[in-house]
Amino acid sequence: MWTMANLQNIQIPAGKTKVTMTDPKTRGLVYEVRPSGRSFYLRYTFEGRQRTIPLGPFPTLNIKDARKRAEALKREVLSGTDPLAVKHEKTHSPTIREFFNKVYLPYSKNEHRDSYGNQSLFNNHLGPRFGSKRMNEITRLMIRTWINELLDKGYSASFINRMLVLLGHLYTIANNLEVEGVPARSELRIKLLKVVQKHTTHLSSKEVQRLALALEASKNLKLKYIVSFLLMTGARRSEALNAKWEHINYGSKTWLVPLAKSGQPRHVYLSDAALTLLDRLASEAFTDHSNPYIFPNPTTGQPYRCIHNAWKVARTAAGLPDLRLHDLRHSYASTLVNNGVSLYDVQKLLGHSSIKTTQRYAHLSSERLFKSAAVADGTYGKALGITALTTPIVIKG
Repeated sequence: MWTMANLQNIQIPAGKTKVTMTDPKTRGLVYEVRPSGRSFYLRYTFEGRQRTIPLGPFPTLNIKDARKRAEALKREVLSGTDPLAVKHEKTHSPTIREFFNKVYLPYSKNEHRDSYGNQSLFNNHLGPRFGSKRMNEITRLMIRTWINELLDKGYSASFINRMLVLLGHLYTIANNLEVEGVPARSELRIKLLKVVQKHTTHLSSKEVQRLALALEASKNLKLKYIVSFLLMTGARRSEALNAKWEHINYGSKTWLVPLAKSGQPRHVYLSDAALTLLDRLASEAFTDHSNPYIFPNPTTGQPYRCIHNAWKVARTAAGLPDLRLHDLRHSYASTLVNNGVSLYDVQKLLGHSSIKTTQRYAHLSSERLFKSAAVADGTYGKALGITALTTPIVIKG
């Protein structure tokens, strides 16, 4: 008869390496004593082959719980499931952190435009929440609960979407590589949150002038060149900060971005003012002509990872405390649209892969359309004897 005291007192005889006992009440349940410890196992047969699966250590797992666990696994066998195969699949699935560091990160550094940004997202958000979980342990409920918590903390839908895209990308790569034990991405049903498009930034000439004065006073001597370059090209911050002199073609007035957001190279068309800006930067005493980068960090010689502090001081001094670096790209696009440039051309200049992304600027052309509509006044208005009103009509009640 099995009792906790009896099992505890069993010793390994001299000349033996272990002692094995079968439970008189539960068929297949085994108690084993080894020099390394005492444990419960279940022996069963599945598809004609004998299997042994560990249940847990004794006395952490007592007799009663060991019997319950054994019976539950035996029911799985009767239903056509091999518990050992399921356990093997779970333990062979990599954790989110293992896969990110060993597989995704090397891939991202070679293929992705902004591996640092993704690593920051993982280290600060995705990793602390899911890093220790195996990839086959993540459920839809876990993801939904996480999203709700992030929303409660005040994170924007667009920021949360960036993390969801990263999480989904991990599964896409794992599926493409046929990594063992990783479920299909479709099983998670990762759905991005709806983002309400905010008003697109359009800097006025006076605002740009104030910004220029603040940039001149910045302790970061390259900040004015970085900001001006962003404003005159509509480039993404990561594209500009990683730009190299070798990719500037003065003959064709273009700048090659080897790896854009789309994952493909793209050419940015440079205006005369943008080229003049680069010439001025090249003539500055602080410019290191042996460095391949256009805007390198003078301390490291590598692209800036963050210019937020210097930018915050400058934008605040200019009276634009909420202006983001990415808003310079929006302002560039807004200026083009308001001056009659077609959305198709804006799409190409910004490097958008879809015209839908560019559609956010469509409303900005309303003022120009009103002016265009007024052209008919010169012909039909005069013919009909209708002239433009100089003062509004007041309707008396």
